[in-house]
Amino acid sequence: MSRLTQTSITHNYSADDLLPDIIYNKIVLDKPSEYDENEKVLAIDADSILYTASYFPEKSLLQFPTDELQLEEAKFRIRNKLQEITNNVEEWFNIKQTLIFLGGKSNFRYKIYPKYKSNRKDKEKSPLIPLLKRYMIEEIPNVMLANGSEADDYVYEINKISGGNCVIASIDKDVLYWNPNTPIYDYRTYDSKILPYTSIIGTFKRITEKKSRLSIVTQIICGDMTDFVPGAKGIADAWCKKNVHEDMTDYQFIKQIFLAYLKSTKGDVIEAKKQIKLFYKILKLWTKDELKSLNL
Repeated sequence: MSRLTQTSITHNYSADDLLPDIIYNKIVLDKPSEYDENEKVLAIDADSILYTASYFPEKSLLQFPTDELQLEEAKFRIRNKLQEITNNVEEWFNIKQTLIFLGGKSNFRYKIYPKYKSNRKDKEKSPLIPLLKRYMIEEIPNVMLANGSEADDYVYEINKISGGNCVIASIDKDVLYWNPNTPIYDYRTYDSKILPYTSIIGTFKRITEKKSRLSIVTQIICGDMTDFVPGAKGIADAWCKKNVHEDMTDYQFIKQIFLAYLKSTKGDVIEAKKQIKLFYKILKLWTKDELKSLNL
């Protein structure tokens, strides 16, 4: 089984030092019922790890007052999270290789839709991010930049190449939607609302082919405002719940997508088709060969 190599550094603080002096239970939800002995690749979409590690709220500045201390703490958080993911996944799966992906340059989505993620531009990015990205590439094994697209796309491609013999670590719903019947480890950490003094450090998920198709169609119709993709304006989840269901054929799904956009564009057939094609390209996850076929 693979293990991530950790670099030894002098370290006096951790993110847990910011918590009150109480004992926290750390648990993983929805674990598999048994160990899977089939060899698999662990593909980690690490963008969220990078951004979370670089976050230092004002109350933490007493413990990490300098840029140097913040940088070393952020490096520690990254290594610690990657090792936590690896340990929790390898408890249930026979991992033969671990691959880690970070967002790179020249994402095609910005080229064909300049408004892509424009709702995030006002959010200040930590100056630590480029330093941490360089650190991960240089110091942590098997880290790759997803140039031309996104880390999500590279994870999707690895799953295709492996014939579905992947475990994917990601917090992104798109990764879940586009990789049916694949175990997903959502490494999001949050406090339990039910169990006292308990932190959820991960959740195993898996989506069926039917649920995957329904989720994708719903997203194409309703859009994804986290990425500033509006979908069919004026059409909400309630319309989808009434007009699409998981037992529909591909033809029926396509028909409902078209009807939703036709309603949104007030009967403009040309504009409806234009918007469907654009937002499908934005929302879909792509392999490199698939992208070449688009002639972008």
